[in-house]
Amino acid sequence: MSTVSIIVPVYNGEKVLRRCVDSILAQDYRDIEVLLIDDGSKDNSYAIMSEYAEKDPRIVAIHKENGGVSSTRNLGLEKATGKYIQFIDCDDWLPFDATKLLLRSMTENKADMVVGDFYRVVDDNVSKKGSIADGGLISRKEYAENMLLTPADFYYGVIWNKLYKKEIIDKYKVRMDNRISFCEDMIFNLEYLLHVNDIYVLKAPIYYYVKTEGSLVAQNFNLQKIVKMKTSVIKYYNDFYKNILDEADYEVRKPVIYGYLLAVSTDSFSLPFALDTKKLGQEDGEKVYFEEHYADSEQMFNYLCDHMFERLLNTVASKYKLEINDVKILYLLYTLGKGCGYDEISSLTGIPVPSCLLSITKMVTQGFVKISNPLEDVNVKCTYIPSAMDRDLQKVQFDYNTICYEGLSAEEVKKYREIKHKVVENLRKTLVK
Repeated sequence: MSTVSIIVPVYNGEKVLRRCVDSILAQDYRDIEVLLIDDGSKDNSYAIMSEYAEKDPRIVAIHKENGGVSSTRNLGLEKATGKYIQFIDCDDWLPFDATKLLLRSMTENKADMVVGDFYRVVDDNVSKKGSIADGGLISRKEYAENMLLTPADFYYGVIWNKLYKKEIIDKYKVRMDNRISFCEDMIFNLEYLLHVNDIYVLKAPIYYYVKTEGSLVAQNFNLQKIVKMKTSVIKYYNDFYKNILDEADYEVRKPVIYGYLLAVSTDSFSLPFALDTKKLGQEDGEKVYFEEHYADSEQMFNYLCDHMFERLLNTVASKYKLEINDVKILYLLYTLGKGCGYDEISSLTGIPVPSCLLSITKMVTQGFVKISNPLEDVNVKCTYIPSAMDRDLQKVQFDYNTICYEGLSAEEVKKYREIKHKVVENLRKTLVK
């Protein structure tokens, strides 16, 4: 039995399926079960699924007669053996740390559901979306109050940016409604939420959602049609709030609740010229390149190490609403455990001194860093202030080591570290005066 069951409904997905499955298999969390379920595809989807299943024992390829995405997901829930459930659509794909971040948030915070930010992809444009501003553990009522603000957002309605407990799904027989073809995800979420206490808001993107032809976003439809479709959902939505609000509060909020009929999504687009939009591949910094014939060079090694570490630091930056340079400085000060001057920080991080000054000034006001009194100390020292961030910075090093040392024995890791220490000592003797 695996810890996380990942359910992927597939219908005529031969053009995109490999990208999706490869992203799942590339997860740095390995204890997964992948249920690829073919819903009567007319192309080579099932053949591709079977090919993957033969190569990786974690993958189960299932074929069924065409019955729609709801029946396909329901079959996945019946077959799943994991403690937690994650959904992915075959058009889309995952960042390498998606499952790990979802699971870690669930278990460390004893949450009943985790909801994460996501990337909206349109052509070669991508932008990060997240409807709740601050991360952390919140109650079901707090989550519902946030949902009232933008109820039509994908963030709340979809199932692919969330992690669920299989125990709750099975106990209360939460399933997709086969009778409707619009907002079936939303209804599933509303029913699931009736049986939870706390939700963890993860401020990190854990999904790439692609605009596909034929989707509601791509169709040319009018407001009247939207309202007609939403009418089939409003009963579930209204009943949800009736269940979690007291009678007086419900009556006060009733007009807002029914405003769902006219609400539109605020996170469905990735506009080319918007400030938060980047080119695909640059959403976590510079695009990473790899040249096979250059693979054994020290330069390529250092290049990949730097980018891997920066990618992990980006997760911390997202959580605390900081820039990547801010977190690089904080990580340095945290790991050194002592005060550092501006020149030393700049030299060790590669960040120019003026940028270091701006970053540190900001972090002093936010309570992450303290500086010595310039009247008492000519060489001003910056020092990290212990906080809740300590654990996140520790996880960066743990995750980095886990990725780098995958497939190595404990003895091999020990030997590598000994050799690396000797190399550093040789460099120190030559460079450090």
